[in-house]
Amino acid sequence: MSTLAPEQVTTSNEASQVIDALKSQAATILASALGSTPLVSFATGGLGNFPYYWQNPSNLEFNLKTYNWINANLAANKNPKEQASGSTFTNQFIKALGAISYSLSNNDQVKLNKALTNATNQQAALLNQWKMIYGSLPTPGQGLTPIDAITNIICTTWSSDPNCSLIAIQNSKNLNKLLDKTPSSGKPILPLLANWVNALGGSVSLQNAVSMNNGYLDQALSAVQSPDADNGAISISGTYYPAYKVATPLNSIINGLSTGNSITIKMNITRSSSSQFTVSVNGGLGFQIPVAKFFTLGIGASASYFRDEIATSSNSVDIEMTYTGVTLVQYAPVAFDKPTEKHWFFMEPILDAIKNGEQDVSGFKFSPNPDIDFSDNGPFGLTQGCAISNYPKIRITVKSSNYKSIETTFKQSTSVKLSFLGIPLGGGSQSTYSHNASSSSSSSEVTITLDPPPELVAGTSVDSQGWVLGVQANYPAS
Repeated sequence: MSTLAPEQVTTSNEASQVIDALKSQAATILASALGSTPLVSFATGGLGNFPYYWQNPSNLEFNLKTYNWINANLAANKNPKEQASGSTFTNQFIKALGAISYSLSNNDQVKLNKALTNATNQQAALLNQWKMIYGSLPTPGQGLTPIDAITNIICTTWSSDPNCSLIAIQNSKNLNKLLDKTPSSGKPILPLLANWVNALGGSVSLQNAVSMNNGYLDQALSAVQSPDADNGAISISGTYYPAYKVATPLNSIINGLSTGNSITIKMNITRSSSSQFTVSVNGGLGFQIPVAKFFTLGIGASASYFRDEIATSSNSVDIEMTYTGVTLVQYAPVAFDKPTEKHWFFMEPILDAIKNGEQDVSGFKFSPNPDIDFSDNGPFGLTQGCAISNYPKIRITVKSSNYKSIETTFKQSTSVKLSFLGIPLGGGSQSTYSHNASSSSSSSEVTITLDPPPELVAGTSVDSQGWVLGVQANYPAS
């Protein structure tokens, strides 16, 4: 996890024992809330830790910082460098859905072609009437023909019935009642529509399947590519975004961060070289990590006090970190709704296209194949939950012949600057952690305590962030 640029992120190989220790303890506390979806380790990338104030209390809008975090920090970014190139789940989803169309098997297409031939004159009359009234035929979307586009408009906007379809039109005894929202300009079209649908006969279900399913595809793609109020997007400061929802109420998050649920890790640090530490977590085997990517503490005029004065080869150093308020926040993209044709997360066509492959069946198919690895080893994944806590309380114990000098330095300094795994502690580059030091002459030890500022503990600012302990990952097509 890191707030550095993606290419600077501390990798899981360098600090996996630290990250895994935090994740494992959080998973134990949150076991009942996690259900069947485990907590996994995760590198947060360039946007840093989670902005948990997802709803702005002043206007109830979705917090743009939270939205951007959810949208960017997805499983597509298991390699943090992918985030720099814009490789998010949304991009993968558009690539997959944009390569799908609903098509008929060879046998079904033969049946429909025969019916369309019989209905040619009626279809031409319908198209000509539409063009005469509206000046042009509607622009068809993905996999649609003009007649498909017209029937999709009629079924979705000319009727109050969300289940309106060509089959319903064919079976209707009162077309004016079914198509009760027909504009006055469209009234002359209804008799021609009825003639065309009746001419299709038993093949109307095939035409309906092609028109409606490709229409759904077009609507879902529009909701993610061109979000607006009509397709269910969310508005943030007047700009529309594809909709996400956070299932955890804001007050539950704040209450969770204020509770006593906490985890602690203990680390022993030795200096292995001028540029590396050897770190042991909770008594485990030591691992190597670059000095700059582990723990930094600057005090007074010395920005590298921890490296230069505390974690030297002659000193013994232990760090204990306690993360309070362990809490799970869950969220998800809003699923596409067929009756209203709103929102964007439409997985049915993708799952069907994967299953259908090259088979000669009627249904959703890739054309062309988007060349995406849909397994849980590939980029087609997203996070659906985030385990967070307050920023850590820190206790550093140093056994050193210079213990008294270290104590005096801390007592005389007004501020400290801290970072852990590349993350500035205190919510920014200038730490506001409070600090204190005490020593024991009998053991030649100095103990330094560092506490996060009150505003970072269940903070009330829309910029408040929770430390990410792990995430719940979802690979919806695997």
